[in-house]
Amino acid sequence: MDPRPTPAASPAASREATADTFPVDQRVALRDREPEALALFYDSYFDRVYGFVRRMVGSEHLAEDLTQDILMHIIEHLGSYDPERALRPWVFTIATNKVRDFWRSRRHQDRQREISLELDETGGWARSKTPRPEEGLSSDERTSAIEAAIEDLPDSMRTTLTLRYYEGMSFEDIGKIIDRNETAVRKRYSRALEELRTALKDLGGELPGLES
Repeated sequence: MDPRPTPAASPAASREATADTFPVDQRVALRDREPEALALFYDSYFDRVYGFVRRMVGSEHLAEDLTQDILMHIIEHLGSYDPERALRPWVFTIATNKVRDFWRSRRHQDRQREISLELDETGGWARSKTPRPEEGLSSDERTSAIEAAIEDLPDSMRTTLTLRYYEGMSFEDIGKIIDRNETAVRKRYSRALEELRTALKDLGGELPGLES
């Protein structure tokens, strides 16, 4: 399976498009690792997990490796999945934990040092991919600017915002994934929006589709 490019955000349809589309009547078959259910799972979740991981680690190559690791872990542990519960929170709990493991790893620390060196050499624009204020922006370019600003958020804020915006998850489900109560998740999401407004103030500070 070849990973596909990170999909662009669709402010108007983002949350409906990312609803848990895996059929309820296939959950038991998935837990039992039946081939048709496994194939359906890959079709339903490969791009979504890759897109999430890509936004978390900021590298296509690393995202490919981590996505494969996450999916293998999920398949190996399907016996622990409760088919009475929705699949999506379970999948993204595993994905989030794997990303956290990566952030704590030596590989990530080495990458961060490389980024810091690039920043020193280029005066700061190498890390931030947000276009400079003087650049005119089309709709697609504005979307790219928002995605770049999201990548620059602190890890905890980026996780919350990505699960909310790109996966359309409820604050309650996000809280279960990151082990925080719903109120704390809402506050973290609000702080993330403020960070984005500051990062994008020279572009008008508009955050289409991110406000709710």
